[in-house]
Order: sequence, then structure tokens, then C-alpha cells
Amino acid sequence: MKIDLNKLMNYKSIAYANETAQLGKVKEEYKELLAEVRETSTFTTIKNMDNFKAEALDLITATVNLLLLSGLTEQDFEKHIKKLENYKNGKYRR
Repeated sequence: MKIDLNKLMNYKSIAYANETAQLGKVKEEYKELLAEVRETSTFTTIKNMDNFKAEALDLITATVNLLLLSGLTEQDFEKHIKKLENYKNGKYRR
């Protein structure tokens, strides 16, 4: 499966006007995502997978918008990709 996260760039227009307000949106979406998770002392499960997926995507969208409002650059993104590559080849190597 291929997911094109570049499509989220088309929705910066639905971001709040400033970083502080958008951060509030990220926090709201995070809480909604957590509400879809049931935790007990012995295990964690997802209550409703469709809702979980929808809330996770809402959180990703809100976070991307916050990053864009914060002035994320291609250099910032490439630095992150390099970090992930290091994890893949080291920390999370299987």
C-alpha cells in the first residue's frame, strides 16, 4: 500500500491562523485518538478500528498543519528522514 502524505499539503487552508491555536487543535485530536484506546492493567486494545483510523488521520493532518505554520523546511524533513534511516539500520534493525 502506498499512502501519499503530500496530499495533506492541500489542506493547510483549514489550519488555524497561528501556531498556538493549531497546537490546541493537535492536542484536541490527540485526546480524541486516545479516547479510541482502551487500557487496562494488563493490555491495551483499540475500541473501534474505523474510529481509531479516522482520529489518527485527523491527528496527522493537524500536526502537518502545525509543522507548516511553524515554517517546516525540506531540510528539516530530510534531517528527519536521515534519523529514521539511522533507526532502521540500527536501533530498530530486525
